[in-house]
Amino acid sequence: MNASHSSRSALALLKTTLEVAVGLLVLGVVFCVAANVFGRFVLNYSYAWAEELSRVLFIWLVLLGAGLGSIDREHVAVTYFQDKAPAPLRKLFALLCIAVIYIVCVCILFGFRDQLSGFTSATPMLQIPRSVLYSAMPVMAVLTLIANTLALVKLLRGTAS
Repeated sequence: MNASHSSRSALALLKTTLEVAVGLLVLGVVFCVAANVFGRFVLNYSYAWAEELSRVLFIWLVLLGAGLGSIDREHVAVTYFQDKAPAPLRKLFALLCIAVIYIVCVCILFGFRDQLSGFTSATPMLQIPRSVLYSAMPVMAVLTLIANTLALVKLLRGTAS
């Protein structure tokens, strides 16, 4: 029981950390876009750094948000046929979905490893390495794998909703 409590605490800490990170990313994107809008319409000057930084922050925002959505099981799903199926078939559909998600996440991780081995460019203005930009994908994949593993455990224990 103690291990279960500590794993729930770790998951709660992970979710809280992700929520704070996503919130800070939203603030960063809003600041960059607002600075660029102010510069363009009031000062008649466009900040190149603001557009580039807002793009980087937005990519991380979307992918961390997707990982957080996976952990919270808040993704959009079409469940019409699964809901109409008998109970044993529903469990099979759920297992199939979990298997597909595992395959996609593993492909993302292997693809990132291969992509990273030959990637050395940086963003034009801020010189942020593209590897930093694209590393949001494996982070999202790992978060999704964690969420998927939790869903699999719940399903196999029979506590999945």
